[in-house]
Amino acid sequence: MFVERLVVGPYQTNCYLLGNEETSSAWIIDPGNDAQIIIRHLNQRNVTPVAILLTHSHWDHITAVGDLKQVWGDLEVLVSEEDSIFLGQAGYERIKQICFDTSFLQRYDKSLSLLCDPTGFLTDGQYLQDSHLLVMHTPGHTSGGLCFYHEEGQFVFTGDTLFAGSIGRTDLVGGSYEQIQESCRRLLQLPDEVQVLPGHGPTSTIAGERNNPFLV
Repeated sequence: MFVERLVVGPYQTNCYLLGNEETSSAWIIDPGNDAQIIIRHLNQRNVTPVAILLTHSHWDHITAVGDLKQVWGDLEVLVSEEDSIFLGQAGYERIKQICFDTSFLQRYDKSLSLLCDPTGFLTDGQYLQDSHLLVMHTPGHTSGGLCFYHEEGQFVFTGDTLFAGSIGRTDLVGGSYEQIQESCRRLLQLPDEVQVLPGHGPTSTIAGERNNPFLV
């Protein structure tokens, strides 16, 4: 099993590739942008993506979804039901209404217009047997925010819930400061050695985040 981080798009979003070279399969976490970069790295690894897993559905985490789906038509697109409102054509229209970054909308309109509907919904406590990820519902940044915990590998994809030394913003649609505090405290129940792989910025560890100034 390997994990590769790709920093994509103008928001410097961390897109992660979780791959199994023995089965030549992979999972894409938060393909925020730059589909061609993601495709190239998957091809270099000689793996085929099975599914896109979304921690949440803000535009800087989903823009490449449609482009990737056009390359791999059988690719699953999985998200919480609450955050599915920004996928598909209805989601594209919603994004155009709430996105405050007009330059982003203009630059990536074509990719956003290709957004497909999700193929399934993820729920708290669900175990994704093929990728060995445990789904954790961690609302606060969005109402349907998710984290994905790999117990064997001792890492957790935290999206925009928990960052190195910080937490996600809560002033956008579906945000709640109280909820994100609770969600982060839930994450801090994981073992100290678990590596925190956030949606932006550098990696950290659960031990390191016990002194996070937003959580003490």
